[in-house]
Amino acid sequence: MSGGSPLRINYLLEDTALFGGVKVALHHAELLRRAGHRVTVVSRGPRPGWYPTADGFRTVPDFSTTHVPAADLHVATFWTTLEAAAAQPSGQAVHFCQGFEGALEHNRGEHPAIVETYSRIVPTWVVSPHLADLNRDRFHRPVTVVPPALEPYWRPQRREGPGRRPRVLVAHPFEFYMKGVGTALEAVRLLRRGGVDLVLVRLSQWPLGEAERELIDADEFHHHIKPPEVAVLLGGCDLLLAPSWPSEGFGLAVLEAMACGLPVVASKIPSHESFTDGAVELAPADDADAFAAAARKILASGQRWSSMRRRGIEVAQRFSEEKVAVALDRAARWAASGEWRRTG
Repeated sequence: MSGGSPLRINYLLEDTALFGGVKVALHHAELLRRAGHRVTVVSRGPRPGWYPTADGFRTVPDFSTTHVPAADLHVATFWTTLEAAAAQPSGQAVHFCQGFEGALEHNRGEHPAIVETYSRIVPTWVVSPHLADLNRDRFHRPVTVVPPALEPYWRPQRREGPGRRPRVLVAHPFEFYMKGVGTALEAVRLLRRGGVDLVLVRLSQWPLGEAERELIDADEFHHHIKPPEVAVLLGGCDLLLAPSWPSEGFGLAVLEAMACGLPVVASKIPSHESFTDGAVELAPADDADAFAAAARKILASGQRWSSMRRRGIEVAQRFSEEKVAVALDRAARWAASGEWRRTG
């Protein structure tokens, strides 16, 4: 605890499906709990079997005052939970923004409601500086940055260099367009056509779909595996391709790969630029040729591969649990004390 009395904090979580944004919220809740705060995760989804949660987990049918306990802070983890957080008779509503939902394509009909929700002036936690700029400049909100943290199992395995038949990892569901999986798979096809004999490793929360199966055959397809198992998988690969679209809120898979010593070719978008600090190769999000060219250079040079590996590990150390816990504690006290009204 950095100082002061412990706070009562609720995290309002729509669902507990295996996604990075859910994991970040659960992890942050745990870090605040370890810091001495009394934290309850209040979710309309069941207790997740893929991520450990402490006793302060409560499954509820809705976020009415009947089911949400009194607290000093009610953290809305998605735009749809902010109204409920603000309606609680106790404490202060906080919006934890991991991406601007109003920039997505599949929910265009909800954009007016999303913009209206963001127009509510509340203390706002964001995972990335570009989201801080958006919330501050467009919606005039007081903002502080609280990034994801890396659990200790995100660590490198002992490696001398890329394998003779490099293992190229592409993460996320093919059907979730903003992750750019189609661009990554096309880059793999270009690499193979250019004579690179590689193993395509796919990692997805969802099962293999027919559209992806028709496009390319993965040598390995890993579906819905727990984060510690993902860390082991990353450590045994040679390159990650991550062509997410600009609507990406952070890019957790890129950070986790860096921590595991896995070189990365990622899209040149605000979220990736904000934290990678020269540790990854950046290419236009929708340019499979550029991704393939960058990947070919990395895999062809053991020196380049090793240099990227070292730099990625170094940068990832900035996101340790210890460092993020300090930022979280400060953010919680900033929101609870009302200081946000003076600094916004």
